[in-house]
Amino acid sequence: MNSDRSRRAQICGLGVVTALGDGLEPNVAGIAEGIANSSRRTLGQLAEPTEVSYLQLAPSSSRLDSFDAVDSAVEQALSNTALSSAQRRHIPLFIGSSSYAIGQSEALFAAALNDSETDALPVQSAGFGQISQHLRAKHGLCGPDYLFNTACTASANALLIAAEHIEGGYCDHALVIGVELLNITTVAGFYGMQLLAKDIMRPFDQRRDGLVLGEGCGVILLGPAGRAQNGLFISGGASGCDTFSITTSNPDGVSNAKVMTQALNNACLVAEDVTAIKAHGTATPLNDDAEAAGMRQVFEEPPPIFALKPYVGHTLGACGAVETVLISAAIRAGFLPVSGGYEVYDEELGVRPLTSAMAVGSGHFMLNFFGFGGNNASILLFNEAGDV
Repeated sequence: MNSDRSRRAQICGLGVVTALGDGLEPNVAGIAEGIANSSRRTLGQLAEPTEVSYLQLAPSSSRLDSFDAVDSAVEQALSNTALSSAQRRHIPLFIGSSSYAIGQSEALFAAALNDSETDALPVQSAGFGQISQHLRAKHGLCGPDYLFNTACTASANALLIAAEHIEGGYCDHALVIGVELLNITTVAGFYGMQLLAKDIMRPFDQRRDGLVLGEGCGVILLGPAGRAQNGLFISGGASGCDTFSITTSNPDGVSNAKVMTQALNNACLVAEDVTAIKAHGTATPLNDDAEAAGMRQVFEEPPPIFALKPYVGHTLGACGAVETVLISAAIRAGFLPVSGGYEVYDEELGVRPLTSAMAVGSGHFMLNFFGFGGNNASILLFNEAGDV
């Protein structure tokens, strides 16, 4: 990044749909309450029906054969913008997800099993091209599309690359979309790995016992900085891959620290410049161990730390976009939220997430996303004085 600071990428529009609600208002209100979400779902498709915690969208937004959540979040992000119809038609799409198509395949497979004249193929839909096809047809967004599937960092990497396109002058605006909807294959997989929490997520808490998956869609409209410099900007970032194991980063935190350091260097910042850290915070043993160790290596005195997944669940490939929207909206509202679920300090981790909301204004905010398979991303968000 940093190819042309006069064209740094500014956040021009936000849209979000999560278990907290449809739109910025219910989502900001939800994280402001500081209470971790919990809901239960029975996996009746398994040989032995199992109940797990899962944060699902309202029924009208989570049908696997629809794009309701995507449409709503896109419309929110594009509302109140001065883009012409021609600008919208040429805007590039940067789409990140980890398993969106699996849910569609499950629905198609179930329907085919009930239709004796249709071959029942387990995986009839692959990739995320159907999202861009739908957006072209319904919203007239006919620019090029770039699809990212890097596990939990998918839409975070999409955001980084979109910002590079803005700064490099390859486009004037970019639409970043992260989406993840329910699929039983993924939930069953995490259940089988014993990574699911019994009730709520407790990132960095001594009692943490796993994650809670969730549905969500986040959309971010980027554009070049205008004459009025007040606002939120992507000031830098980095992405890297740790080959320590097939599933996790090295628990010693060295690869997490490396990507955070690279992000700071890319943004021309030092650790002391960071106002606060939005942690990845999955509440799983190895992930929290690695993240805490990485932060301790980079920051002599870590700034305020908080996690958002207890409110909306781990939205996997969508969390980069969803959580960037949530923190951006919270900064607009002038606060950083309590780190949901955290109460008991863990001496081995050595980090203390926020237990009370914090007023905030201008500053640099580090957003971390550390993914399954060791793909890691860190993004620096800058809030300049004034309203976004």
